[in-house]
Amino acid sequence: MTQITSGTIASKTRRGWVVKSILRSIFTGEFRGGDRLVEEELAVGIGVSRTPIREALGELAGIRMIDVKPNHGAVVLPFGPRQIRELYHVRRVLESEAARLAAPRVDADALEQLRLEHEDLLHADPRPVDWSARILVLDQRLHELIARSSGMPRLSEEIDRYRALIESIREAVGNIAHAQDVALVEHLRIIDRLAARDAEGAAEAMERHIARGTEAAVTALFSTSRERAAMHDDRRSGGGKVSVSGAVRAASAKRANHVATQPAGGTRSAAKP
Repeated sequence: MTQITSGTIASKTRRGWVVKSILRSIFTGEFRGGDRLVEEELAVGIGVSRTPIREALGELAGIRMIDVKPNHGAVVLPFGPRQIRELYHVRRVLESEAARLAAPRVDADALEQLRLEHEDLLHADPRPVDWSARILVLDQRLHELIARSSGMPRLSEEIDRYRALIESIREAVGNIAHAQDVALVEHLRIIDRLAARDAEGAAEAMERHIARGTEAAVTALFSTSRERAAMHDDRRSGGGKVSVSGAVRAASAKRANHVATQPAGGTRSAAKP
């Protein structure tokens, strides 16, 4: 049996952080479809070693956010409303089935605890400053409980493959158009159906929840695409704060400048055996 060590946990946390950093750059338009991602430049830009970069690129390739080709490196795949809808369709299929399977076996006490926490946040007045952040955590806990309770480890693992991407999208959506208020109500419906051991009702409630979340994600990520593109162009031209992609491009330019300024003789000497 493989033991989970503190080093393993630290490695997973570091990789997850790198994955989210790259995803944020894709969501904001800083990395666009066709952009090449170079491990060395990403490591400099994000401030980590190449190992978590390599692991993160493998994870992103697994969920079709990038394409990794031998001898060509990683390339960002096109990402727009169509890709979001496709992603959420896959998620809807997986998670509605997980809800159906979880209904007869999910822990009643865990469900009741989640219900109480949902109701507290839904009716909080005034809302605490960390209200939105707490909902993100609660959202993750509910979906993970349902996946684990499905009784099918492979299904749970497949859902988990998309975890970093879905979490990053949820963070981007936030409470735009009261998306989190609606999500709390939808979660309570799912919890009600699970507590009643209503498999079909739980699956249907999960389907509706994810279907509504699809359009919320599209609106949050792409309704202001022109504004995001303008911000991105401003950063490329030197305005605004330095982004991950900006740091990556700076590292790339520095390396290219270093190569270009090497004496011709030195270059020939370095090429000799």
